[in-house]
Amino acid sequence: MNTPALVAARELSPLIVRLRDDTEANRNIAAPIVDRLRDGRLCRLAVAEALAGLAVPLDAALDVYETLAYADASVAWIAWNNSLPCFLSRFLAPGMRAEVFSDPRWLYACSTRPTGRATVTPDGYRVTGRWGIVSGCELAEWILLLCVVEENGKPRMRAPDVPELRFVFLRRGSYEILDTWHVGGLRGTGSHDVVVKDVPVPRALTLFVSEPSTLDAPLGRLPIICSMAAVYGAQVLGVAQSAVDTLVELTTTKVPPEGPALRERPAVLGEIGRHSAALDAARSYLRACAAQLWRTAVDGGPPALDEITAMWGAGLHAASVAEAAVDAMYAAGGINSLYTACPLERAHRDMHAMRRHIVGQPMWLEDAGRVRLGAKPTHPLYAV
Repeated sequence: MNTPALVAARELSPLIVRLRDDTEANRNIAAPIVDRLRDGRLCRLAVAEALAGLAVPLDAALDVYETLAYADASVAWIAWNNSLPCFLSRFLAPGMRAEVFSDPRWLYACSTRPTGRATVTPDGYRVTGRWGIVSGCELAEWILLLCVVEENGKPRMRAPDVPELRFVFLRRGSYEILDTWHVGGLRGTGSHDVVVKDVPVPRALTLFVSEPSTLDAPLGRLPIICSMAAVYGAQVLGVAQSAVDTLVELTTTKVPPEGPALRERPAVLGEIGRHSAALDAARSYLRACAAQLWRTAVDGGPPALDEITAMWGAGLHAASVAEAAVDAMYAAGGINSLYTACPLERAHRDMHAMRRHIVGQPMWLEDAGRVRLGAKPTHPLYAV
């Protein structure tokens, strides 16, 4: 689907590629790219049109994220991380949601690690803590952080051994950013640590996923976490496709010091053919599952558990296929793959950084297996 967002992503891609070294050197997205992300509203795909968002259907959004990741995984990662606060804002009151998204050039960041505490006050909470790996925090106007709720000096419990959790929105200036992001893969995401020290937050700027959605639109009915997994799958497919295309290009330019040319080696040809087919198949299934989820959301929902399960399977299958493709292309590239000037080097370390994210872990597939066997998923966010 050739949406305005996809057109904007394609038009931005040459600039992303041209400034990749700047993004890496700064450990943050190069400023001209950030400006274009803002102009094209590419970090607002999951925001309602009434709030200057693009409200892109989930299956169409996959193409946008894959296009960005093909150019540079760090850029796609930042756009993707913006989408979680956008999705979760369905649990804010409409007026407060409008305030948080009132400027179309604002960007967002988040952490789902409950490493801070929100102490109950008469009108809200006082927030203190430190959160790690907050991608895009230097670019964000608002960040969304998960806290353990405390009352009378101890965690408030929802059940035995289950503390109450709550997300809080914090405005730029109410937190400190620590320069901690010194890494290989996804180097350009600026995923530093964030520290908050006893900051008051009104209850209206807090939320939790067990509350009812206040957004009566497809975006307000789409299951959030498996949709994040779908976009995660699209990104890793983009990185993998760039690796395959790089190896294809190397077959026309690389002259080995001995032995047949790359394009004459059956093993290399077989790897290109095998992994190209695997990526195409994974992409088709991912889009089909995303399209079904979006249709259900448009029709009024709620999504069926088997639709959610299919989406989890498609997202994590795409990730597995993409990782295998990148590893194979990296190996086939030989000594070229070691050099930072070769896109295979970047694809390899970006892929293995992306595969460490919680949304790509086996526990989701384990729950998918439980559902296939007629049991209930164990993770509380599986169907959120």
